[in-house]
Amino acid sequence: MPQFTRILSIDGGGLRGIIPAEVLKYIEQKLQDFTGNSDVRIADYFDLIAGTSAGGILTALYLCPDAENPLRPRCSAQEVYDFFRYKSSRIFESDAKDYLPSVTDLFQEKYSDQKFNQVIGNFFKDIKLSELLKPCLITSYEIEKREAHFFTQHDAKLNPKDNYLVRDVLRATSAAPTFFEVAQIYALNQDVYTCIDGGVFANNPALCAYAEARHKFNQDSNLDNRYETGPTAKEMVILSLGTGQVKKKYPYQEAKDWGKLKWLDPLFDIIMTGVAETVDYQMKQIFDTTGKPEHYLRINTVLSDRKTLPMDNPSEFNLNAISQLAQQITEQHRQQLDKWIQLLLV
Repeated sequence: MPQFTRILSIDGGGLRGIIPAEVLKYIEQKLQDFTGNSDVRIADYFDLIAGTSAGGILTALYLCPDAENPLRPRCSAQEVYDFFRYKSSRIFESDAKDYLPSVTDLFQEKYSDQKFNQVIGNFFKDIKLSELLKPCLITSYEIEKREAHFFTQHDAKLNPKDNYLVRDVLRATSAAPTFFEVAQIYALNQDVYTCIDGGVFANNPALCAYAEARHKFNQDSNLDNRYETGPTAKEMVILSLGTGQVKKKYPYQEAKDWGKLKWLDPLFDIIMTGVAETVDYQMKQIFDTTGKPEHYLRINTVLSDRKTLPMDNPSEFNLNAISQLAQQITEQHRQQLDKWIQLLLV
């Protein structure tokens, strides 16, 4: 039995989900090298995976059971990367040809959810949340009840009211306002939920994952029976993977006269980046108090502008640029990753 509760957290970020997918390819390969077992998968070495939006899709891909061997993952990290890079990018393909934007565009979503439903539905079919291989947490926000909504595999196994089709969970966590229509989904007991993208409150779900482990891993011996109470930070290792944070500067002379309309785009960037940075700050403080700050590792990069590697541009140029950046980030963090991976093996 591993010494630590091992947690993986994956940010939202549209097509920039290629970045954590590339990092996890490296981690899986290193785990195979260290163990001498080519069948090792990401799911084997994490006790809880959390994801928001694109991170939620990746979470489900890593934990999706194989149809012929339901106790093993369907995909290697390379296959997850390939799906995300080459298939999920179709979600953002526009049906429209070249045209001039009209006033009506302001009153409808940027993308139809039909392609999303087709791509995700074809892969996951009728797999249930409870059938994923490990405990997981996928974020969303319920706009009728006005509360955060967490889809959790470990709760889904216990109660139909917490169980859903995976494809519906992923539609909910990815229903980014202005990009996709609000998602209305049904639990298996037929309760109805109206959800938008979890990124509106937890684009970086690392703290949610930490809280889930602290709260739930001491309540059900099927989850983790090493602790009489929930594992503390001292008994956890957490890897938090970002998808790039926008850090565009806004000079005083430029911003001081902005009105409601001009503040819309900057405010979106500031809120998204600020919330993710705050979670990272909180996690660092938690782990610093344990005397083992190296047990928490955050890997991310800074983007100068939202137009840098846009999260919804499926052109080969943009996808190749994201892929190249992902390889650079992985290479830059190789030493940190190699050291952190050792914590998964003890």
